Amino acid sequence: MTMRNLTFCDIRLHPSTVDSAFEEAMTGDVMPGADTPPHPPGTLFVRSLYREAGYGFPPAYRCVVHSVLVSDTRFFGMRPRIARLGADTKEPRFRLVAGAAPDDETALDVLRAQDGHSLVTATVHLPLRMIQESFEKELAAAIEEEVAEPSRFSAVSGAIWTRDDEAVHGRIEYLVAATGDFAELRLRSRTVERIEAAGGTLVESRGFHHVGTVFAGTVSAGPGSVGPGSSGPWSSGAVPGEPAPEAGG
Repeated sequence: MTMRNLTFCDIRLHPSTVDSAFEEAMTGDVMPGADTPPHPPGTLFVRSLYREAGYGFPPAYRCVVHSVLVSDTRFFGMRPRIARLGADTKEPRFRLVAGAAPDDETALDVLRAQDGHSLVTATVHLPLRMIQESFEKELAAAIEEEVAEPSRFSAVSGAIWTRDDEAVHGRIEYLVAATGDFAELRLRSRTVERIEAAGGTLVESRGFHHVGTVFAGTVSAGPGSVGPGSSGPWSSGAVPGEPAPEAGG
């Protein structure tokens, strides 16, 4: 089976940068033009742009690439081009996909079918002394329950989780990326309780609204985003989220 991965790059605009122009350039030019290293035809290479909810001014974004190939710090050739648009970027983070609910393909189908979806990312740390297999079994069960049982607070359509043994000293870092419709941009309390009861610690939770997604050169733009197939200013829906870390540092 081909190993899939997620690569994240956090972005913050300069105060003088117009957000609508930035989003149009990202969805219409920068993401469709990303191809470093070159991806052969038919290779998984999905690029999505999200705007952080409630971050304030200047806006913060997260660009997510779902691929089978690995890039360097240039983030598939996009990072220098993003800088030229008037934005700072943090060092990209590469993560191998460890699991998905209900499965990886369904999680990707959410991007194809739901222009108006949101993204919640949750970072969880597990001490190295804990039994990794037992924790991951409970983590997967908690995520599967979140996806399988919609509530009045959220209807998660798909989730992907990753594992990194080297990102944090003395800890295994897990990143959960859940997409769907959220009344509040966070995982449900029961999901977090199950994860923490198994020995994990939730260290960060952030919520984002979809701006646009590129599948092999085509764009699926979010509602109100400025890009191919849409028009008008982007609207966040005014759902508060966790502040983004400083970009470009």
